[in-house]
Amino acid sequence: MPGRFITFTTALGRMRLAWTAEGICALRFVDHLDRKEVREAPAWVMDALRGLMAHLAGQPQNLDGIPLDLSDLTPFQRRVAEVLRATRPGQTLSYGEVALLAGRPGAARAVGQAVKANPLLILVPCHRVVAADGPGGWSAFGSPEVKARLLGLERVTAG
Repeated sequence: MPGRFITFTTALGRMRLAWTAEGICALRFVDHLDRKEVREAPAWVMDALRGLMAHLAGQPQNLDGIPLDLSDLTPFQRRVAEVLRATRPGQTLSYGEVALLAGRPGAARAVGQAVKANPLLILVPCHRVVAADGPGGWSAFGSPEVKARLLGLERVTAG
């Protein structure tokens, strides 16, 4: 995971947040602590962390203002991330709809791969992408149950 990072525990499980000078570059679920993590972080990282913790505890937060570093993403992954960041809490999109909005009609499978590679869970809300016939899977740590809980925080029922 690039940049400096901090591991923290949320209502949904342990997560690791990494950042660079440009912004948050990774947010993932993890199953262990790492001794190399930093103990202190810049004020803007701590603000983002507090917002995430509150959001995951069921207190909806506007996470749009958190700066992100998307430099490790491909151009298509960046377009998918922009589409997902533009979705509002409680709104879901199918893989095909994301492909269309990202400028690649018919590229639903490519969207699936971009979503699977998303390094910024919750901040790039890949949990809002659903299969045309239902919630679909989720490849993040914790899988479908965590996706359902994240959608539940946004008052969307998955299933």
